[in-house]
Amino acid sequence: MKRVLLIHNYYQQSGGEDKVVAQEAELLRSRGIDVQIYSVHNDDLKNQGTAGKVKTALSAAWSPSAYKKIKQQLLDMKPDVVHVHNFFPLISPSVYYACSRMGVPVVQTLHNYRLLCPAATFLREGSVCEKCLHGTLLHSVAGGCYRGSKVETLPVVSMIAVNQMLGTWNKRVDRYIALTEFARSKFIEGGIPAERITVKPNFISTGTHNTISEIAPGNYILYVGRISAEKGVKQLLMAWSGLANKAGAELLIVGDGPEKAKLEAKYSGGSIQFLGNQPGEKVLELMSKAKYLVVPSIWYEGFPMTIVEAYSVGTPVLCSRIGSLQEIVPEAVTGFQFTPGDISNMANVMRQAMEYGDYPSLRVAVKERYNALYTEEVNFIALSQIYDEVIKEKDHENRFALQYGENYKL
Repeated sequence: MKRVLLIHNYYQQSGGEDKVVAQEAELLRSRGIDVQIYSVHNDDLKNQGTAGKVKTALSAAWSPSAYKKIKQQLLDMKPDVVHVHNFFPLISPSVYYACSRMGVPVVQTLHNYRLLCPAATFLREGSVCEKCLHGTLLHSVAGGCYRGSKVETLPVVSMIAVNQMLGTWNKRVDRYIALTEFARSKFIEGGIPAERITVKPNFISTGTHNTISEIAPGNYILYVGRISAEKGVKQLLMAWSGLANKAGAELLIVGDGPEKAKLEAKYSGGSIQFLGNQPGEKVLELMSKAKYLVVPSIWYEGFPMTIVEAYSVGTPVLCSRIGSLQEIVPEAVTGFQFTPGDISNMANVMRQAMEYGDYPSLRVAVKERYNALYTEEVNFIALSQIYDEVIKEKDHENRFALQYGENYKL
């Protein structure tokens, strides 16, 4: 039986990464693989005093305590492969060195751009920013890109810079999983060897709901997600409000976030409804009946699970023409694209989409794309192939080191 150790640092606010970890763990277990999860949670930071927070900041680049704990986990479990989802900030890149020391291959899913950008988003002051990618990381310190604080940005910059200098990203990870070709290209720009990056999208578990709805769509467009600046919800509401003739259609907003109260107070009512957070099954029901899901982000999204969820129930998507989104939602195939942040263009695209004469063809294409790329079985085959490849490569490397006395492990 193959043994896989998943490693994940949970954020204080649960998000798509956490869902992916849970779904991949269940997927592997359902196929007879022994899965264990080593995890920590950022909630632990709430109880730290000033000294503890300073220690955490300093250990973000390399945590001795995490190294020891993970090494012990490796000794106890003896996994065939370790799959890291998030190491920041409590686990740190020391996880790679523990695995290297024990001769265990490492796979890392790149959910965001943390290895290249302290903010992890390539977003600064509401606009895409690649200054750290093409220049110096000091740009992020000047801009206080991590949590809006120069002081808090410094240790993140240190983490990236130290590990770039050590060659951690290039030497200690056997295979990276990028969620899209666009993301892969950015990491290659950042210096990660192209041959170490495989593209494998996220998927959605079909165990809790029926995929591909045959229900005739309702007369509404649906937004699901965090209500914050980078998500473009404000621009979406402005565009929708400016539509002269909505033909009885509505815009439904599901989710919460720092901008919700202000935007709800200004725009709620009439053809706009704020529904707040909703249970997963309710969200899928709303998606199955929506004419379109809309993703108006103004930043480089990683891989929005909401799009896969919409595809799973046969719903086309309207999205910003930016980053990975334009790859996940091919124009006039499974939906339509608009210029990010362009109120007039967004309004025109939504109006034309609602009036689109060959709407049934979009739903057919959505079903085909979902079945081809985003099912459990397709994902399991891709993930298994990645694991098998790195296990074989590491086994060859370990035997070579044993034969010739070379010590590649720290």
